[in-house]
Amino acid sequence: MKNKMKSKIKKLSAAVLFISIILTGCLKGGDVVKYENGLRAVLLHNEDSLVSSINVFINVGSVNETPSQAGLSHFIEHLMFKGSKNYQGDLFSRNVENMGGYINAATSKEYTVYYVNIQKNGVEESIKMLADAMENPMFPQDEIDRERKVVIEEIQRHLDNPMSMLYEKFFETIYLQSELKNSVIGTAEVIGNISRDEIYSYYSSHYIPQKMTVVISGNFDKQKVRKLLDETFKNFQSKEIPPVPNLIEPPSKGRNIVLKENVEVSYLIGGFLGPVIDSDDIFAADLAMAVLGGGKSSRLNRVLKEEKRLVYSISSSFYTLKGTGVFFISAVFDEKNLQSIKEEIHKQIKDIIDNGITKEELDRAKVISKTDWAFGHETPSEIAQNVGYWTLVGRPEVAKNYLERIASLNVDDIKEVLRKYYVEDNYSSVALTPKGQK
Repeated sequence: MKNKMKSKIKKLSAAVLFISIILTGCLKGGDVVKYENGLRAVLLHNEDSLVSSINVFINVGSVNETPSQAGLSHFIEHLMFKGSKNYQGDLFSRNVENMGGYINAATSKEYTVYYVNIQKNGVEESIKMLADAMENPMFPQDEIDRERKVVIEEIQRHLDNPMSMLYEKFFETIYLQSELKNSVIGTAEVIGNISRDEIYSYYSSHYIPQKMTVVISGNFDKQKVRKLLDETFKNFQSKEIPPVPNLIEPPSKGRNIVLKENVEVSYLIGGFLGPVIDSDDIFAADLAMAVLGGGKSSRLNRVLKEEKRLVYSISSSFYTLKGTGVFFISAVFDEKNLQSIKEEIHKQIKDIIDNGITKEELDRAKVISKTDWAFGHETPSEIAQNVGYWTLVGRPEVAKNYLERIASLNVDDIKEVLRKYYVEDNYSSVALTPKGQK
């Protein structure tokens, strides 16, 4: 059995190495352009690609919001493609569709991104449209009123989803002082009442070139794209940069919360604060969580699910954030097992700290981490999203050397990263259990 496992790891490692060579070559071949107005552009040209992805990252998310603005970053995301100075109404989306492309956007705690995936001949027009949308949005009142209903319904669906609710409660529980506690989806009260003037003021403060990163990945004409960027994004007017939110969370005593909800089974998220994004501990943190709860061969899955039958499913991850990151473990289970699950999780973490891990566990975790990373970069869009994020948070080198950093870690690194950040008294958890049960 062990020989078969080692053989499987070797085969997967070879596949990952092949993918990583292609990916690393693409990322290191990128051109970075910094403009006087503060905007950055990253051009990742790949003439072998059949498509391109044009992305505009804005360094604004829920961490930038006050309570009276809860959900405003996400709401603006919904409004940005509802018409701009030169592309009024739904002309933007119709143009993309007519060119065979795909348009979308997303909001997180730290940033908002708008992107168009399209064939090579549509790249220049997509850049023009995205530039106009970012610089000259119309925010028509009728679209604001229409989108209020859409977003409020989205908020309700979000709160009706057990795992979505659980994540919200967990972040509120573990982040007490930093703005990382802020919900991305926001509140129906804010979205239902916020005015167009307030929307425009927030947009105007944050959609500035100093907070923008343009990433273009795939097949495109480099000379034409550079010229077009000079004619559009380069000319955005610089403004005063708004205050930077607090994203550093100090350690605090953990809280363990149990909520009764309309669920059929029980859900749990528990965890503890980890390294900040500037720390190189983020690499060992990823591997540690892969050892602990990554895949069927992980410690938590093997012990809690297969041996003791305490959970239906369990997994662990390290969530990298621009400020203080978080180690977290999620599980689905029967309520009667809650205390036993918590005890076993602490036992497994302590065992790694006290006794370390095996070389086989380390190799398996590296394969999982490298494979997830590599297969998350198969398309120009995925590559652009990765490079854009790490550029935005000030660590562009991670997009280039992540696989190398993971490969360099040893068994002691895994033990030490958990020893450094895990404190049992600071561990927090939130559980959702069925109503009507003790």
